[in-house]
Amino acid sequence: MSSPRVLVASAFEAELQPLTSACAAAALRQHGADVVGWDAHLLPDAMPEGPFDLTLVSVQQFEGLERGVALARRVSEAYGTTVVTFGQYAQMNHREFLEVADGIVMEEPELVAEELARLAAGTLALGEVPALMTRSGMRPKPPRRRISVTRPARELFPSLVHYPAHHSPFGLMGNIEASRGCHHKCTYCSVYGAYDGGVAAYDADSVLADALQLAEEGVRHFCFIDAEFFNSRTIGVGVVERLVEAIGPITFEFTTRVDHVLDYTKELEKLVSLGLRRVTCALEFPSDRILRIFDKHIDVDHMREAIAEAERIGFELYPTFIPFTPWIEYEELLGFEDWLVETGLARITDPTALQTRLLLFKGSPLLSSPWMEDIATVDRGFWVEWTHPDKRVEELWQERRTDAEDAGKIRCCVKC
Repeated sequence: MSSPRVLVASAFEAELQPLTSACAAAALRQHGADVVGWDAHLLPDAMPEGPFDLTLVSVQQFEGLERGVALARRVSEAYGTTVVTFGQYAQMNHREFLEVADGIVMEEPELVAEELARLAAGTLALGEVPALMTRSGMRPKPPRRRISVTRPARELFPSLVHYPAHHSPFGLMGNIEASRGCHHKCTYCSVYGAYDGGVAAYDADSVLADALQLAEEGVRHFCFIDAEFFNSRTIGVGVVERLVEAIGPITFEFTTRVDHVLDYTKELEKLVSLGLRRVTCALEFPSDRILRIFDKHIDVDHMREAIAEAERIGFELYPTFIPFTPWIEYEELLGFEDWLVETGLARITDPTALQTRLLLFKGSPLLSSPWMEDIATVDRGFWVEWTHPDKRVEELWQERRTDAEDAGKIRCCVKC
């Protein structure tokens, strides 16, 4: 009996080689499937030759949401086979995806890879796959366990060198991940919207195997794309230690919260000794009022302390901001650049940070917040458009948005 043939198609993964798709492909392979990969964003016209017994469509970011719907419809029409979507934005928009797909995986696809392979082989019915939402409902999720694959099947997708985002100031960058989700619950965040404070951790051996295969391609700078590097206090640190031991000197970066910069000083000092160069922190805006609305559990003084601590320990604190929100005051925006100069962040803050506007995606916890009661909004399908009551704020946003577009800098986060 021949192996079931499965297509794993990525709608968009932040201009990076599609790691989530490569992990799903590897898990399906481990359960006997013959897998083909397709980055439909990078190579939209290179549609693989069918037939396929099952097609999985990965929808990880908001920017890939409409593309994901179109891609699911396209592969359904082209191959006439079962189409299943996965990823945080597929989960948050499952009703819309059920109009173009047969099911949505409401879990990490690796954890149900065996059942998906059996679905492709025709030995398991669609409605019997755990955590799969269909038009008839959803089966219970499997017990929580770590994501474990031999190593992501990156070879099914174009090489890193074909993705501009992999060419960093530190050299060829490899995107790796030690966990998905985030244990924090910042109200504006799509990761909270999808995971509700839950975390899916990788097995450390899987992360190391991926890093080693990237090293074989010449990568010596690694970017952990976890929404929160310190979802685990030990996995990421342990992987870095083993990686340095295996291949020698490296550099790396990750994302974490301001309070972790202040609380995890010993870990950060050790990581700097291992090659840590940059830590991305979501500072949002230097206003205690805005930080309370976002439920960040930090204040502006914490930001200043973290900036100073980063300088003391020896890594670059790279900030992201959301200056344009329904609650910002015009005068606060005018003083924002002065604050960046005062704190020393102006030299590393790109135009993206000056124009980022709050995204109210469908499923955003903010939509049910009392803070939204007096805000003018319009339902745009996958998102809710808001309008600031002060026209000067809207005019300033348009001006700064144009500046950011001219600079080619309008993205700040690989998870939203």
